[in-house]
Amino acid sequence: MFRFASYYFLLFIPIVIYLFFMKRKNSSIEFSSIATIKKYSAHKTIKHKIGEWLILLGIILLLVALSRPQLVEQNKNIYKKGIDIALALDVSGSMESVDFKPSRIEVAKDVLKKFVDKRENDRISFVIFSGTAYTKIPLTIDYNVLDEAIAKTTTKDVNTDGTAIGMGIAVAVNRLKNSKAKSKVIILLTDGDNNAGLISPEAAMKLAKDTGIKIYTIGVGTNKTIMPVKDGYGNIVTYRQFTGGLDEGLLKKIANATEGKYFRAKDKNSLENIFKTINSLEKTKIKSKKTFQYKELYYLWLLFGLLFMILGIILEKLIYIKIP
Repeated sequence: MFRFASYYFLLFIPIVIYLFFMKRKNSSIEFSSIATIKKYSAHKTIKHKIGEWLILLGIILLLVALSRPQLVEQNKNIYKKGIDIALALDVSGSMESVDFKPSRIEVAKDVLKKFVDKRENDRISFVIFSGTAYTKIPLTIDYNVLDEAIAKTTTKDVNTDGTAIGMGIAVAVNRLKNSKAKSKVIILLTDGDNNAGLISPEAAMKLAKDTGIKIYTIGVGTNKTIMPVKDGYGNIVTYRQFTGGLDEGLLKKIANATEGKYFRAKDKNSLENIFKTINSLEKTKIKSKKTFQYKELYYLWLLFGLLFMILGIILEKLIYIKIP
């Protein structure tokens, strides 16, 4: 796109042209004798007009230069404003259950990594909990580091037995409490009920609510927990089956109190769909803004304008001298 930043200088061009022709019209010389005209007619060639025409052209080009011709480049800048997310994963022993193939924890890790890879411009923290909880990765936008940490997580990462849901929430809240993001979210994934930890789920839930943090809770597993039994060499020799263990009422209470949502995942497909739903609910805000860059082109017109002016003056005043 092309424009003149000071276009009003172009209005002087027709005025200059008008004055030029008026001057030529009024600059004729009266002679008393036709013989005098004939005497000088040999010198009145087209060359005498070149100088003044070059001066006119130079003035026009200088006016164009003053009008500041510009080449306009339009850019569309997209700004993405991310949210802050804390992933809280239960790594208690029951997550080794093989009702999910190959196990609950391996399926959870795989789905978490896919979720992380689909996010953009979000800061994400990774918290794990069993009988206690700790932060494995603080808020980061380095998704490669986050993926690696998730992949390396095992049920042996926390030495204390049990399921401390309250502690998991509290540590996740601690990661987000100083965040200035408009949207702060905890995604809590567990297969059990709260039976350990120094902080109750109710206290942690209130802390999250007061801090403006939304909690999505996900109950993982079928109605049966199937635990592999290994020998001294680490080989599976048999399986033990248990029923119950998941406190859905507590998870619903936590989600409702913080304006989140509770989900139940009984297989890998349902867990993947849950994270797709959360991904669609917690969208990154996108704003676009048009910006313009202006490339000045006046110097070309200025250069040629001055060149023609100087050349015209030389021809007019020094070489092709007018008849007095």
